Amino acid sequence: MGKTTNEAVATRVISQTTDLSARKRHGRAVNAVADFLRSQLRVPNVYIEPSGVNLSRIDVLAADAAGSGDIHAVEVKLLPAPLTQAAMKTFIDQIKKVPAHYKYFALNKNATSISIGAQLFSGDGIGRVGLLFISESGEVYPTVELAIKPERFRIDASELAQIERFLSKAKPDMYVRL
Repeated sequence: MGKTTNEAVATRVISQTTDLSARKRHGRAVNAVADFLRSQLRVPNVYIEPSGVNLSRIDVLAADAAGSGDIHAVEVKLLPAPLTQAAMKTFIDQIKKVPAHYKYFALNKNATSISIGAQLFSGDGIGRVGLLFISESGEVYPTVELAIKPERFRIDASELAQIERFLSKAKPDMYVRL
């Protein structure tokens, strides 16, 4: 017996969502990370792909402007193959340069099986990059889990002033009214 019209449409829709382009998969992952920061970590102001000074590499910026003033920055990478040790070091070194109190590297859960522990710490030991794992399953909304908790980095006062100028002008993409 053949499929009904509704079943055929549903099959086409599911097929279309499971064959997403890399750009759309990345966008869904960025949105899931932004939602994770807002709901799980309770950071009220979230900016997706901010365009401020020193923020061009960042996919998600979250700021607790009404509370502690902490700034969280996340770089999202969905990779087609597992990372090498050298590639992981390059990505981590890039996120360490971002002016934020808490820095995260988010990648698909199956993208690494290498040891990265010592690479996550800043040179002076004050600060550790956090690691977020993203799980995708076709049309289901991606899930985000905190694999390694970040530790607070220092921020140079002039870089913090630039971030604060950006935050005072930009409107968050997601926010919680306090």
